Amino acid sequence: MTAMKGDVINRVRRLPKPSKVAEALQPIFEAVSNAAHAVEDRYKDASIAQGRISVTIKNLKKHAKFEAIIADNGVGLTNERFTAFCTTDTPFKMERGGKGIGRLLWLDAFDDIEINSVFEQGTSLLRRRFRFRLDENDQIVDEELIEAPQGSSTGTTITFKGIRGTSYQKRFPSQANSVVRHFGSHFFADFILERSPEIALFIDGTSATFPRDIRDLLIEDRGTKEIQSEEFGELSISSFVCKKEASADFDGTHQLHFVANGRTVTTRKVDGLLGIGRFGDNDSHVYHGCVSGAFLDERVNQERTNFNFDEKVSDEIAKLCAESVRSFALGPEIQIFEGGRLKTMNDFVEEYPSFQFEAPETLLKRTPKNAVKPEQFAQALIPLRIRRDVERKKQVQAIVSTLESSDAIPIDFAEAVRKAASEVQAEEQRQLTEYVLRRKMVLDVMDVLIRRVREIPKGEDNFHLESTLHGFICPMKVRGDDLEQVEQSDHDLWVIDERLAFARYFASDVPFAQLIHDSQNTERPDLLIFDRLHGLGFNEEESLKNVLLVEFKRPGRPDYDERYSPMNQVMRYLSELTSGRIETFDRDNVRVAPDCIFHCYIVADIVGALDVQTSGWKTTSNGRGRWIDLSGKYRGSIEVIEWRDLILDARARNKAFINAAGVLSPHR
Repeated sequence: MTAMKGDVINRVRRLPKPSKVAEALQPIFEAVSNAAHAVEDRYKDASIAQGRISVTIKNLKKHAKFEAIIADNGVGLTNERFTAFCTTDTPFKMERGGKGIGRLLWLDAFDDIEINSVFEQGTSLLRRRFRFRLDENDQIVDEELIEAPQGSSTGTTITFKGIRGTSYQKRFPSQANSVVRHFGSHFFADFILERSPEIALFIDGTSATFPRDIRDLLIEDRGTKEIQSEEFGELSISSFVCKKEASADFDGTHQLHFVANGRTVTTRKVDGLLGIGRFGDNDSHVYHGCVSGAFLDERVNQERTNFNFDEKVSDEIAKLCAESVRSFALGPEIQIFEGGRLKTMNDFVEEYPSFQFEAPETLLKRTPKNAVKPEQFAQALIPLRIRRDVERKKQVQAIVSTLESSDAIPIDFAEAVRKAASEVQAEEQRQLTEYVLRRKMVLDVMDVLIRRVREIPKGEDNFHLESTLHGFICPMKVRGDDLEQVEQSDHDLWVIDERLAFARYFASDVPFAQLIHDSQNTERPDLLIFDRLHGLGFNEEESLKNVLLVEFKRPGRPDYDERYSPMNQVMRYLSELTSGRIETFDRDNVRVAPDCIFHCYIVADIVGALDVQTSGWKTTSNGRGRWIDLSGKYRGSIEVIEWRDLILDARARNKAFINAAGVLSPHR
């Protein structure tokens, strides 16, 4: 009979090369894992208490001079173990999850490998020493098997020298802290579950001791839960509440460690699946969980760096585990968190009723578990709202099609019509409610702004508050007909006149030089409205027959010099407007008709000089405002509206709108 031969060089060449730091450290992790098994075989149940492993790394930044020494006080390289060592892909430690290729990774990663081991054979202590190299015929050379010196103890020391291969050199960490971090991550399950002997790590002056350094981060063990899945079989989740520092070197806050054969293979953040952020005292706690099971043990790759299933399977396992963790491990914290989310959702739909197409509790279930802000709620619910709108339109279209067809009308047709009409009406009412609530908010803010401006001491400059007040009604230094400023030109001109709610052709705090063809005048009227399409009913082909001019004066302002008296200022503006053509943003020149009616409003408090200057004017119907007809060259009027009357009138119109629309008044 003829036996097959193995080709070690090609076997090593075909091994996957590292693409990240954790994979480059895998050969050292394999040596440490072997050491842990040797310690366990020697001390059995006492291995955690009596076992010792040390890892010493020198010249981390120098590939050629690199040296790593892994030493243990385990059972040693006995004859049985040595036979397994000499056999590739051995099943020797299969029950422990061994893949039989760890030492092949050593050959792939290091230039020089030396093993020195002491073991018991009968009543004697023997020392086995040899060099391990990548060679076509002789991989084990300089072999020595002699009696161990008196006083020796069993154990193994493995020395790696020189990092070989571009892939390993490129991915191997150059910082000691990085090595420490990856050690903690790779063996996290063993460390946090106290299934590891002491491992002392020394790296160019930096030291760490495991599992102590990991256990010091543990706040509370929340127990282990078994969950059954038809697809993944039985999975076991061990849950831990840790100090926030436990996640300092991971991506994200909360971590789920996928464990195979007792070792962490991959770690995933589960922030979005758990929803909750940091919790506990001063938000200083995070969650770490370890999931294990036969499904994972059977599907870990031979290098123990990943699993032989795609990312979708990992996602499904993480979702399954997260649901269980939310219930059994983090139940109290999740309950508090969800209560806060529900309150925010209630506030959100109260502020934006158009989103309340279902109960807040139901809406919350339709959002990501980590959605906690109104913007996040909106982002999740907008697609649902659109789908509902599409479905509603389909229902209406189906009704229309039924009516237009010659087919017999079904018996339940009336109910279908009633249901569709009811849904349309409900949606319209939600949107109307949102609209009037927003208008109320605008008026509330303006009330406060006006009061604050009035409280400014005389002589003190607080122009930013006055600008804010102006900008709240209409953004400053913008033109409504500038398509590039569409978002900036959103306005609340309805506060002045309901017909202006959709005005587009206006200029706010824009110099005449930018409005009037060939004008050099740098004066800037506060608000000029020459809308040809909306609000004032202008025809696009006609000359302007109506122009609305608004000038805002600081609330409580008592004095005006001659240049800025309302009459003089308005007259200068009218002269400029009638002397040329208004040039729209798209370069279309609009002529002001000779018989144009100018509606001029001055929003101000009638006190001090303004009271004197307008004392001969007519009073408005409420007895507080004042107005005067234009005469001579101009047609129209100038009206002074007090700030409080502007707000009161807008509130009255908004209330009428609420009542007419059948929207409940907001209790705020």
